[in-house]
Amino acid sequence: MMAVDGYKAFLERLWDWICSHMPGFDHPIVVPLGKEYIVKYSRRCFLFTTVFICILLPLWNSISPTKRVFKVTHYLKHNVFRSQKWIHRSPLYHNQSFHQFLFWTVVVSFFTFCNSYGDLLQVTKRMGRISVALMPPLLFLTSRPSPLPETLYLTLIPLHKWISRVVVLESLLHTIIYIRYMARKNTLFKLKKMANIYGIIAMALFLLIGITSLKKIRRKQFRVFYIVHYISTWLTVILLHFHARPGIPYYTLLNCTLLISQVVYRVLHTRSTIITAISISPSLTLIEFPATDLAKKPILPGGHVRISKYHKNWIKRWFLSFVPIQHPFTLASLPTDLTVRLVVRNGRFPLISNEKYYVTGVFKPRLTFMSKTELQDLVRPSRKSPLSIFGLGKNKSSSNPHRNSLSLSPLSFDVNVRRVLMCVGGSAISFALPLMRILKFNGVNVRLIWVSRDITDLKLLNHFKFNFDGMEIYISNLSGNEEEIEIDYIENYDDNEYFDENVVPSSSFRSQANDTSTLLSKYSYGNNNHLDSLNSNNYGSIRRQGSLGCIRSVGQVDPKDEVDFTHEFSVRKHRSTRSQENLNTYSTHTSAFLSDGNIFRKPSIIETPISDDQKIALTKKKSNTGKPGDVEVSDLKLKIPSGIQVCFGRPTLGDSDYAWCLERECDMTSEIDLSCRLTNQANTEVDDLAQVVVIAAGPPGLIETTRRFATDGGLHFHQEAYSL
Repeated sequence: MMAVDGYKAFLERLWDWICSHMPGFDHPIVVPLGKEYIVKYSRRCFLFTTVFICILLPLWNSISPTKRVFKVTHYLKHNVFRSQKWIHRSPLYHNQSFHQFLFWTVVVSFFTFCNSYGDLLQVTKRMGRISVALMPPLLFLTSRPSPLPETLYLTLIPLHKWISRVVVLESLLHTIIYIRYMARKNTLFKLKKMANIYGIIAMALFLLIGITSLKKIRRKQFRVFYIVHYISTWLTVILLHFHARPGIPYYTLLNCTLLISQVVYRVLHTRSTIITAISISPSLTLIEFPATDLAKKPILPGGHVRISKYHKNWIKRWFLSFVPIQHPFTLASLPTDLTVRLVVRNGRFPLISNEKYYVTGVFKPRLTFMSKTELQDLVRPSRKSPLSIFGLGKNKSSSNPHRNSLSLSPLSFDVNVRRVLMCVGGSAISFALPLMRILKFNGVNVRLIWVSRDITDLKLLNHFKFNFDGMEIYISNLSGNEEEIEIDYIENYDDNEYFDENVVPSSSFRSQANDTSTLLSKYSYGNNNHLDSLNSNNYGSIRRQGSLGCIRSVGQVDPKDEVDFTHEFSVRKHRSTRSQENLNTYSTHTSAFLSDGNIFRKPSIIETPISDDQKIALTKKKSNTGKPGDVEVSDLKLKIPSGIQVCFGRPTLGDSDYAWCLERECDMTSEIDLSCRLTNQANTEVDDLAQVVVIAAGPPGLIETTRRFATDGGLHFHQEAYSL
């Protein structure tokens, strides 16, 4: 009983302390000093936010891919936070939105309450002034493309959302507390002043922006959300200029400059085109139009354009030039293609063949692991080490005699990774296809996991001609919404040493099985997971057997059709586990096959596992359309390119996928390949992982799960998301 009384007394003292330190209206300070502090701390908040966005953020984007920073982040993510179960299992640790909210709440609260001397009126005025000061950085984050170096504007959208929410909250508190103060002083008649009326209207527009920005509203009524958002932004900039006291001419100038510059850039980089729409499935459509209709030529794969409808009415065209209701679509074609291809999800913005549309862009992606070789580097015969002048060094290009000729190819890029694991869902395959093609051409081992809800989406692959080895397709469901596509992730925090001795390593991993066992045990995500190796003719990945309980439909591949153009023309052609004799045989077979004139592999046939009820549904569907009632073969069997593995179920990321990231390719042309000796030294392991990138694109759930997998493993992670 005494303990309970002591606990109550402690809470009462704590509450009294909080109340005594809460700001109130009974702590007036000198008026000139009050105005000076309001302007000073709002200006400091503006400067801090500007420095954070324009300097610290690009600086972090520049240094984060480096090996030094990677070693530190890998140690923190994989060894420190993941080892602390109470931290890692906390949802707040993985919730990036909470991190943004907490950071900006602390920042704004500091500048709002610092040296306010407990004067609530001072705090209230600062809330309004800080909201105005944050408007220029807020609008700067909406610039498309972002003028910041090493920064993709899509990655700034979460930052824009949380700063805007803090601005709305500050403005709302400013309005409520000020009205309370006027009521206390019996001066509510001041609300009739035009300056205060402008502020009330601006506050109403802020609330309207906040309400329409709710997830359910902006997803279902995107057009309403965007028009309200854009028009209200312009109006609040003007209204706040006439409301603020003292005046804010410089903030208003910055706001107007940012808004006008966006309109000018959009007009200068927009062209009209006539598209061709090819129906692939009930959920996907392939869009094509000439590359000459683009305002900017794409340089890297994975760029995107923004498309809007062309209206015959000039008034609508003029209005939409200022209020751009555009939809982003990723380029599925290569930067060198003469025809632009887009994989579009069928939805509320249908694209119709032979219709005219506006196209803005291309907006280039930010791929930290890839860059385009400059023209002077292409024609340069070799890159010599400074020591080579004295005969002590080696030519950097001497290890690959084909480097000079291959570097002249338009598909040659400077790539500093050795393995890439991509997980995409639905129409996001458009981002993965050109990236996979270029990475494999430049000698990178790529594994692509594509999750789709409709098996007929696989018809899309027949429109692309290149090597699909390393691609896995998972059909999650025959019906549903693409946004619901997800990927599972197995978490196990008991990192016990484990390696299955019965596992037969893949071809590129077999010679290092003994040395790798300890390495895998250290980095294993869990134990009691029996691993199995796929056929070495595929791509040498280690997978968990039966983890999905789904049917694996792998098309039959004719060995005579195995023409691997990626390997044939790869920069790292000689980095293979094949012996030189097998290489010569392979080259002879390739030349003989090419001489026949058939340069592409024969397609594979896969059969859809459907139930009797689904067959009846298909039969009724055919009968209603006036076609024969029997189920056609095309409804149950599909032709897809060979080399692809198809599963029916949901994929799972786990220890086997992490083991795939640890594999190394050996250079068999040299007698001793030191890079293939996987030791247990921490620095060597981290150096290996620094050349591995995990990429996710598509629905938010899939991206978040893949990010968790990469974060827990301390790997580089890149995401491509257009969701608002």
